[in-house]
Order: sequence, then C-alpha cells, then structure tokens
Amino acid sequence: MINRRDFIQAGAPIVGSSLLLQPLSLAQTMASSSPRSRAGADGWISLFNGRDLSGWYTMLQKSGKGVAEQRKIVTIEDGMLHILGNEITDGSAEAGYIATNQEFENVHIRVEYKWGVNRFPPRTLCKRDNGLLYGLVGADTVWPTMVECQIEEGDVGDYFLVGGIRGVQDRHDNGLFGEGLTPDGWTERARSASDGNARPEPTGGRKIKDGNFEKLDDWNVVEVIWQGDRSAHIVNGRTVNTVSMLQQPDPANSGKFIPLVRGKIAIEIEFAEIWFRRIEVRSLA
Repeated sequence: MINRRDFIQAGAPIVGSSLLLQPLSLAQTMASSSPRSRAGADGWISLFNGRDLSGWYTMLQKSGKGVAEQRKIVTIEDGMLHILGNEITDGSAEAGYIATNQEFENVHIRVEYKWGVNRFPPRTLCKRDNGLLYGLVGADTVWPTMVECQIEEGDVGDYFLVGGIRGVQDRHDNGLFGEGLTPDGWTERARSASDGNARPEPTGGRKIKDGNFEKLDDWNVVEVIWQGDRSAHIVNGRTVNTVSMLQQPDPANSGKFIPLVRGKIAIEIEFAEIWFRRIEVRSLA
C-alpha cells in the first residue's frame, strides 16, 4: 500500500495554491442560484475546504449516513480528499458516495483526481472505478437517482443515467456533438437547434464517450457543463460526451417525467483508492 508522503512527493500540490480559491461554505456561497456573486475573480468557487467535510455528508450502501468518515473510508490528508486510503482493511471497504448538502443548477463543475494503488474486494482485479455524480435528487440510497460522469480506467466521460433518469445522447453523425458548447454553456442557437421535434425519445442506461484522454498515473481534470436539461462531459480539455433532454421521474405523477435541471453534486465511493485535490463549481449565465 502506498504511503501518503510518497504519493505527495509524486506530484500532489499543497491546497491553498492557485489551484483552489479561498474556500467559502456552501451556505455562504450557494444559498442563491447565483454563486458567481461570491466567487473569485475567475468565477470559480471551491466546494471543498481542504480541512474537513463541511457542506458535505457521506452515504454508504450498508452502513448509511455519516459512517464513512468514522471508519476512515473518507479522510482529509494534506488538504486533499482521500477515498479508501491506507487505513482501510479489506473487510471494511464499502460502496457509497459523499454528497453536497446544497443543490445546484446551471453550473460548470470541475474536479481534479489521481488514482491511488489500493483496491478492495469484491473488485481487487477490476478496473479502478469512481464517478462524479450530479443531478442527485430524491432519497439517499446506493444508488440514488442521479447522472454519473464515469471516472473509471478507460471509461472516463461515460454517462450512467441512474434511478429512472433518461436523456438523448448527441453524436457526431447528427452534427450535434458539442455544437455551440462554450465554457459558459451552449449558445441559444445551438440549444434551440438540438431541442427540435426531430429529437429521438430519451432513454436511460449508459452512454459511451467518444475518445480516451485520461492519464492513469497522473492528475486528471474532469469537467461537467450542466445547463438546463443538457450536459457535457470534458476530460483533460476534450469534450467526449453530451446528452440533451435529461429527465427524471416526476415524483408527483407516476409514469411521467420532468426535466432534470437541479440536484446535488457527489463523489462516488467504490472499491479503489482515489485522491481529489480540486472540487469546484462556476455559475453559468
């Protein structure tokens, strides 16, 4: 098992550098739908303060809420979020997630991660797996209703639409893949064109990304641009996947769907060690 000091010497920065803005609590920064008013000069707000899990809670499949940090499944080390680290034994590993208390809408999400070396049963011989979750709504369970931007060896940027969520994948062959996408979201013209009556019926499940741009032994930047009911997944600066017409089951009308435009942000806990040194959002106009 890797020693955390060896890992830090391998390239992890000290939080508080230019990679992270001065942290503010979610209650301060995200109480309204306009976080930009409390953001730094570049508009980004750090959701992780590098000291504790303020603004977040943990959820495990068997043990429930608030247990992951007690069992050291999730720790804060050298200003970074460390999931399934050195103190975990094979028998104590458990799947789940760490989620924000606050809900978000119309945001650009950015995380920076690096794989560790520890893997745990029942996935000791599987690909290392994690995920950036967003649009998390409804009851906390494993797994909840949400969209996953997959973070898995060879599959970073895939969509998993979970808990009844559905959408339409934009592809190169219909001219819509990433069309009109900017760091501030889609242009009005592109959004109107992609939402026409000719769009296919939304479906759930997995939407496989186009291109493989992650680094297995170094830091990676994964971004999600989520504007209205449309989102894009970006891996190390490359747009690899977009989905339109994101919909969730209507909690008030069985069998009906409503646009998925708001929800919590979460980081998945699977059975592989991973570090996050940046978790931040920027409001979209």
